[in-house]
Amino acid sequence: MKRCIICLQQLDLFLGLAQEQLTNLCQCTQRKKLSRGHYLFRQGEARSTIYLIKSGKLKLVQTTEAGHETILDICGPGEVLGELSLYREQNEHCSAIAMEDVCICCFSKLQFEALIKQDPSFAMRIIGYLGQKRYETMVKLGKEAGLPVKERLLQLFYRLAEQYGKQTPTSTLIDLKITQQELADMIGSSRVMVIQALKEFKAANIIDREKRYFVLKDDPCISIHKFE
Repeated sequence: MKRCIICLQQLDLFLGLAQEQLTNLCQCTQRKKLSRGHYLFRQGEARSTIYLIKSGKLKLVQTTEAGHETILDICGPGEVLGELSLYREQNEHCSAIAMEDVCICCFSKLQFEALIKQDPSFAMRIIGYLGQKRYETMVKLGKEAGLPVKERLLQLFYRLAEQYGKQTPTSTLIDLKITQQELADMIGSSRVMVIQALKEFKAANIIDREKRYFVLKDDPCISIHKFE
């Protein structure tokens, strides 16, 4: 129980809640563990559960009727999934798939509704959280709209390094096991185009690979415009 409360207190969404509110929330929390490749939920399913990622990473994948897959985002520790169900009943617009072993806390929609009734300011926190996520998505789309594949891929690496980077003396290791196909799915390109871009990045000493991890070189002189 104590570890659960400490975990919630570290998240912006739960800042300011009274100890009793956190205790009530933790008492009804269910924990779920997923192995790599397993689904947390599938596209089209009806859900009324909010998920808090405690450890591990999941990819959010949207599949078209033709079977084409697009990776919308990668989510890691501290992030919340399923929060849109607080506002309206709807089926999931994507699937959440574990990229590694994942530990998740599950909350019911009813728990959050009860919390909002006790503390109306909690609703404002949720609105602020959703607004920030939407803003970040719009900024990302605005930056990458119309860019060539190489620039979209490099922007993706910068973003992943910011989220999951581990600093070394000369580079940033991206602590995320991601395949070339997954990179292609994230930028809306083909695997062939991504492989070619990676070869050019490696030749220019921008991107390297250590085992299954990508490494972004720390060089202030690097400019993506050199690839135009």
